[in-house]
Amino acid sequence: MDDKTDSKTDFGSIAVAICVAAYIAIMLAYLAQYDLGLTAAQTRHLSMLAALSLALPVALDLLRTGPGDAR
Repeated sequence: MDDKTDSKTDFGSIAVAICVAAYIAIMLAYLAQYDLGLTAAQTRHLSMLAALSLALPVALDLLRTGPGDAR
């Protein structure tokens, strides 16, 4: 394979990943509210903290290497 085919991501894979992520988010919200007894505000705050803790290392790595150096 050459570099052009390696960098392509097909639309089907993106759609499946989005649908799976949405399904997992719905199931986690249900679990948090009904099984763990968290309120909607608590769930929202915890999800924002989780998203920040997952996105921060990715953003820092991008800033460290620069957009042209990433492989």
